[in-house]
Amino acid sequence: MLQTSLFPTLASAKRSRKERIGVHAWHPYYAGYSEAFVSSAIAYLKLDSTSASSACSCPEGLGTRKTPPSPLLLDPWNGSGTTALVASRWGIATLGWEINPVMNVFSYAKSGYLFGQKHLLAELCQKITCKSLDASIPTSDPLGDFMSASLCCGIRKLYAIVHSQEYPEPHFERAILKMIVKDKIQLNPFQAFFKAALFITARNLAGYKGGSNPTWVKTQSEKPEVGKTDMISEFKRVVGSMIRDLDLSSIPITDRILHLPVLADSRNLCLPDNAIDAVITSPPYLTRIDYAMSTRPELLIMFDPKTLRTIRENTIGAPVILDKYIKINSTWGKTCLQLLENVQKHGSKAATSYYLPNMIQYFRDIELSLREIIRVLKHNARAIIVVQSSYFKEHEIKLGDIYVEMGNNLGVKSEIVNREIIRGHMAHVNTKSNQYKKGKIYFEDMVLLTK
Repeated sequence: MLQTSLFPTLASAKRSRKERIGVHAWHPYYAGYSEAFVSSAIAYLKLDSTSASSACSCPEGLGTRKTPPSPLLLDPWNGSGTTALVASRWGIATLGWEINPVMNVFSYAKSGYLFGQKHLLAELCQKITCKSLDASIPTSDPLGDFMSASLCCGIRKLYAIVHSQEYPEPHFERAILKMIVKDKIQLNPFQAFFKAALFITARNLAGYKGGSNPTWVKTQSEKPEVGKTDMISEFKRVVGSMIRDLDLSSIPITDRILHLPVLADSRNLCLPDNAIDAVITSPPYLTRIDYAMSTRPELLIMFDPKTLRTIRENTIGAPVILDKYIKINSTWGKTCLQLLENVQKHGSKAATSYYLPNMIQYFRDIELSLREIIRVLKHNARAIIVVQSSYFKEHEIKLGDIYVEMGNNLGVKSEIVNREIIRGHMAHVNTKSNQYKKGKIYFEDMVLLTK
């Protein structure tokens, strides 16, 4: 039996209850990891920038300050932005690649730059009034699955106001601007903050409910009608609550944006070679979780159903199969090839028609992503990647070992530097998961790549 903690210098990635409140509760993101893990990973990778002041290199040194040049950290699966949130306390600039625009909104809204502009947030919020919300109630709206016609109408109008309002131009950390052309920046942090407030308002007033699968939002049979006065009142209450959440999250106030979430694909990082100092991230696991569907209401506020479908199709690890004719690649390693052979020979229903092509598509996409991560890392730079094992029927999917073998085959030194037994695993949602093998043990591995 493997030890549950091989290298105690890296903290557990499991989030505590405290990390499910405040800014972490703005959206119920299933796949987040702990702030303690990110802090330990920053220390492990020795990212305490020599160019940063003592206030920057120590999370305890909070307060207003100018942000000096810093290392550039990348999270190619940015999610809700925990990597960036913690890195900002160390004065470290981060780029967050994320294919889901809703999660970019929530990530960007958690900024020390915004907390330093509380008075502007309050002024901008006061400009939104009931008079500006007059609009006709639509006869049909895809949001109707989640909310009443009156609330659909109000949310649509409020989103248009928030989206089109003029916002102050922020200043960015130089390390970010070196990598990103300013004209290509897709979102303003003030706009992101108010969009996040709108999304929270919509969920509160519609009364969404979660099911046994935490990534799906249940549609409602009874949808409360909401007047525009009540909606604006709730929106402003949410804005005030979010400002207080920023205060309690111990984000240092800065005069520059330290974190930029980019709407982009991990398989195409659009960055120069040898440009990134380190990577801390966690990709989707091989569990066919439909992450886009957890943000379905918000995506339908921002876009049409066709765009929602496109995001689902392009999210790595989703249950949607786009290509059944991908060739198996020996670069994926012996453990992966043995797994695919076991699935191919399995006699269960849909083993070869669905599960096998889904896995092959996943490993193809992860190989493309790892190639990109390796390409953009500087020489001798390192990446810490958190993954979890799972099972196909009775066959263990040793995802950590597969990432190690794939990394080695791609020309970088790869090893598991921490392993923990996981009690609460997504597989337990399926009550029949123990049918093929009882007493399954799931592991969370921290894979270290060194270029």
